Amino acid sequence: MPIVNYTPTRDLVGGSLGSITFSVTKCDRAPKSVGKEHTSLSGNTESVLFRRDIEWQITISPFSDEQLQYWREFEASCTNGEIFELDTSDIPGGKANSSFRLKRNSFRERRHGPLDHYVSFTAIEV
Repeated sequence: MPIVNYTPTRDLVGGSLGSITFSVTKCDRAPKSVGKEHTSLSGNTESVLFRRDIEWQITISPFSDEQLQYWREFEASCTNGEIFELDTSDIPGGKANSSFRLKRNSFRERRHGPLDHYVSFTAIEV
C-alpha cells in the first residue's frame, strides 16, 4: 500500500503522526511540458521549454469518516506547495520515498455512497 508522509502544520488533528497509509484505485504518471511556441510569418517555429513536470494523478480507494480528518489535515498542510513524501514502490512503475508537492487546487474530496469518502489529487515530482 502506498504511504504519504508530510509535516502537519494546519488543521491539526490530535494524535496525527503526519503519515497516511492508503490503498489506491488510480495512480497514473503523466509528463507535462511547460513552455511556449512561436511561429513566425515565414513559417519557422521556435519552441522554448521552461520545465518538464512529472505529474501523478492519484485517486484513493473509498474510506470511512475516521480517516477523512487526516486527509483534510494533509491537504491543509500541503496546499501552499509544501513538500511531502510519497512511497509508491509497491505499485508497478512506482518509486520509493520520492518528494512531491501538491498541485494547486487539485485536491478533491467526494462522497462515495452514504458512509464512505474518497479523495483525489495531483502530485508533482520535485
